[in-house]
Amino acid sequence: MEEEVEMDSTIQVLPAPATKISSESIQKKEIQKKPAKGKYKASKRSKEGRSVEAEPALDNEVQEDQNLKFKDDSGYSAVESGKAVEMEKVSVGFSSTNISSDTQRTSRSPSFQQQIQMDQAVNYFEVNAPGSFESHYFKYVAGNYNVDLYTDLKSAEGIRPGNADVHVQMAGYYMIEDDVDSALIYTEKLRESSRLADNVVAYSGDILRSVPEDGALITHGFDDSYGSFHAQNSSGIRPDVTLISLDFLQSDAYKANLKTKGYELPESEVIDVDYLAEFCVLNVDKKLSISLTTPKEYFQAIQDKLYVVGLVFEYHEESYDNFARNDYLWNNSMEKGVISNPIDEKGKQLSANYLPMLLHLRKVYEATGEKEKKKEVDEVSDQVGVQCRKYEQVQKVKASY
Repeated sequence: MEEEVEMDSTIQVLPAPATKISSESIQKKEIQKKPAKGKYKASKRSKEGRSVEAEPALDNEVQEDQNLKFKDDSGYSAVESGKAVEMEKVSVGFSSTNISSDTQRTSRSPSFQQQIQMDQAVNYFEVNAPGSFESHYFKYVAGNYNVDLYTDLKSAEGIRPGNADVHVQMAGYYMIEDDVDSALIYTEKLRESSRLADNVVAYSGDILRSVPEDGALITHGFDDSYGSFHAQNSSGIRPDVTLISLDFLQSDAYKANLKTKGYELPESEVIDVDYLAEFCVLNVDKKLSISLTTPKEYFQAIQDKLYVVGLVFEYHEESYDNFARNDYLWNNSMEKGVISNPIDEKGKQLSANYLPMLLHLRKVYEATGEKEKKKEVDEVSDQVGVQCRKYEQVQKVKASY
């Protein structure tokens, strides 16, 4: 039986989370701390607010007492306080712009205006706080995986070695450089800090199992890219699969590495929905699979060439019968951890991506009279529908055939 994927709006794949930089770790942990305390340290005497004695003083004491005239209630001079507020504003602005860029649904590359805004923030810190964490870290992030800026990333790590955002970028750098052992050091740090959740890694194992032998898996953002890398290289799941991150394709070094593996790349410098469509056409012989965690906007231009297989869309320019593969994956290969034990809300939402396969299997089992198998996928799809809050949508799809 040949069945083509229907892009049913009732089954929505999840958009991937922010890879580069998180609002929680930067804005809450980093930015909300007063930068002035670290960079513009007030003297103990100034903090105590002592009055000036009418007696001879050393030069530094004279200067210190003169500065008292400019101190506010917080213990910082007006100049220091004003600069701290300005630095915080620029930091928040950079983080906000970077998050907006990272959560776009049609592009991995920042827009022209977003790039300008990030570059302006980088320039600000290079002038006003050279050598600071922000001056180094923001410069690397704004470079969009430019490996020539690695020294800035390393400097940022030296200042804040436990920062999870730095670990994300360090892991990404080593993935781009194809240094698996070094990348694993940082993905393990991300697991220890729960930035890379256990549910995500377990789910990513089933993504890898969905890919055809010696195929290529195209990922979109942090969870699917880092989760698949860790599952493959830490647990040895499907080492035959080539991982291709749309996010990392912003890097010239990453592109060059893919070319050495025989992949043809579009000429466009912008990594967006059109780039993916052209990439698929150029590499149709590479057994391409696209993670279902990719925003649905990327699928619209090529939906007539996509077939649900497990947790991916396989790209085929000819008609493809995906039933046998789905039947095998569900009954013999997948571990289905986020279905049986989702642990948290993210796991529950990720379980929704099993629904396209389950509903496809149900339809075929019903047509072929395989009652027991149909009953099983019926029960599981209902369970998944409840835990990811798509139960009514699931019932509508079932009722449509």
